[in-house]
Amino acid sequence: MVYFLILSFVSILFYAYPTHSYAGEQCPNASELAPVSSADKPELLHALKTIIPSLYPEKEYSEWEVEKALMLAESKTPYVQMAESLCGKPIAQHSWVVKLRFPKLLPSASLSEGVIFVAKHQEKGWIAWYKYK
Repeated sequence: MVYFLILSFVSILFYAYPTHSYAGEQCPNASELAPVSSADKPELLHALKTIIPSLYPEKEYSEWEVEKALMLAESKTPYVQMAESLCGKPIAQHSWVVKLRFPKLLPSASLSEGVIFVAKHQEKGWIAWYKYK
């Protein structure tokens, strides 16, 4: 009985507090995205100063570091397949994956890590379209 109660509680927490979500309401429209290149990295890193606090407003995420920022079109990581399965290949080809570290949540490797997908919208600039924790 106790095992059942613990399992139920953990299940409720898991579903009540999802670890991943679309950062917007849905996938971006590929026709509204600007082409990206590796030359965009400094601009992207600057834009993250606004994007990260809006995606992670809680106090424990107030300090963050970029561990990696990779353009998916030039990457061979599993994140390419993840982005393609979430929103399709055209969106993935216009996107970057950004791996984050939140030092206040160390030493836990899993709690202190975040991953977001970002793309450059033709009118709005850099947008995050997906976050994983």
